[in-house]
Amino acid sequence: MEIKKLDVITQEEVITCLLTAFSNYFVVLPDDVNYWKARYRAAQIDWNLSFGMFDGDKLVGFIINGIDVHEGKKTAYNSGTGVLPEYRGRAIVDQLYDHALSEFQKSGIEKCLLEVICENERALKVYQRIGFKSRRKLFSYKGELPNSITDSQLQNVTFGEILESGYYKASNYSWDNLAKPVEISEVNKNSFFVTSEEGRSLGYFVLGPNGQVVQIEASEEKDISEVLKAIGKVTPALRFGNVPEHRKQLLNDLRSLGFENTVNQYEMEMHLN
Repeated sequence: MEIKKLDVITQEEVITCLLTAFSNYFVVLPDDVNYWKARYRAAQIDWNLSFGMFDGDKLVGFIINGIDVHEGKKTAYNSGTGVLPEYRGRAIVDQLYDHALSEFQKSGIEKCLLEVICENERALKVYQRIGFKSRRKLFSYKGELPNSITDSQLQNVTFGEILESGYYKASNYSWDNLAKPVEISEVNKNSFFVTSEEGRSLGYFVLGPNGQVVQIEASEEKDISEVLKAIGKVTPALRFGNVPEHRKQLLNDLRSLGFENTVNQYEMEMHLN
């Protein structure tokens, strides 16, 4: 078997391998090729710094990496790692990372970042063995806002106006929901400022397809409940992905509203220098 850069094959071939590798995963993954292509574009995937294990011409394992500056360091974000079921138990992920780390060093990568489902003990052990350490826990929820009246007002704006407001806090989001990925995929997003009946600014939210709450911020922490209620003016059925554990008020609000905790992940990192 041989490790090659993933730019030697098509995205369709990578996606086919991914869907097979994750066919019995903890969550059901979308099988729409266009979904994955759009996601990879937003995640800033560099196929020249993404790697696959090949058995002849057959892709049997992979690491897909997005590249950007994260918290001041040039970072390789693992957007997906998988191995075909019949090839597991051969330390393929270890071999891929051993190769990738050498290439990252040449490219000036200073840090690696990834997310792993908390119950995925096998993957956790592999990443810990490679050198990753957990930095925080991320929670995901889905549910429907109850029928309630809010006097807050909404203004549909561009994401650029959101950033100019100064409310955005990068520390409140994991890789896929950071400002740059949202900017790249803005055509599929809707951004709203929220103000009180008296005209006081309460915060903002950004919605993606199917009720996905991509970002939500309040001018003051106590206002997050009002911003959350305001989303119901657009759609009551919502999904929140990767809410960091430090966002206690938002998490408490979701729980008190009866939202279902769907999956939890550890965000892990490894510094290379």
